Amino acid sequence: MPDLSQRTLGRVITILSLMPPEWADNYYEMGNFWRQKLFEWGFPAWLIQGAKERNFNWTFIVPDLFSGQFSTDAFGTVPRFSTESALRKFTALALSEVQEPRERESLRLALQLDGFEIENNELRPLDGPVSVEQEKSRLLASLRQSKLNRKNVISKHIEDAEDHFNQGKHHSAIGEARSALQAVIEETVKLVETATPNRSGSGTKNLIEFLEREHFLSNDEQQAFTAAWVFLSSGNHPGLPPEEDGRIGTILCLEFIQILLAKCRSRPDANA
Repeated sequence: MPDLSQRTLGRVITILSLMPPEWADNYYEMGNFWRQKLFEWGFPAWLIQGAKERNFNWTFIVPDLFSGQFSTDAFGTVPRFSTESALRKFTALALSEVQEPRERESLRLALQLDGFEIENNELRPLDGPVSVEQEKSRLLASLRQSKLNRKNVISKHIEDAEDHFNQGKHHSAIGEARSALQAVIEETVKLVETATPNRSGSGTKNLIEFLEREHFLSNDEQQAFTAAWVFLSSGNHPGLPPEEDGRIGTILCLEFIQILLAKCRSRPDANA
């Protein structure tokens, strides 16, 4: 699976489609524009040929690269690692040459969710290997297989967290991710309560402590969950840019949800 999401690549398609200048008002001139542009950016001959065969229509080119089934008359089917490399290069091209500030910001934020930024006209991973998009996809798959109730509500919070971040609403992105984490904690407690006469009480801190008392969480894990919840609930963090705060806070929620889902799978009494 390519490391760039369909959300990001959809924005790339939009930007590439807007790039040809006004003077390229027929297929011949548009072809000349793209052949020169792709050559300047160092795209290989198979890509330029394949783009030409698809009439430089990015709604066909980018999805074909994404599917790993890109082929040309002269070169045949292109290896997967080559198509993924081309997708990254196209994304760098789009972000470097986009003229519309709103489109540029939208693509930049989408790239952050995928765990990338651009430097010297190339994509490079953000510090750390974690991608919001990848974590979200894994989490939603685990959530579907779990015994938790309110799956739709939890999934909606997770999707909304990504949408808000992508719109530059970093504080509300954390709020949505935190709501998802809170709901998962509550549903986990309900599952554990089915196997014990003890009850948790109210409030997220009490719920986390209940999971530790019932040996669902270790003492170290309970302290980590409590500290994370305090961090996520404390509003702005001095010295941490809002964008980084939003990305880190969202990822933090997704990771702690993953922990709970994994523990539910391994605990028969919490998976009934």
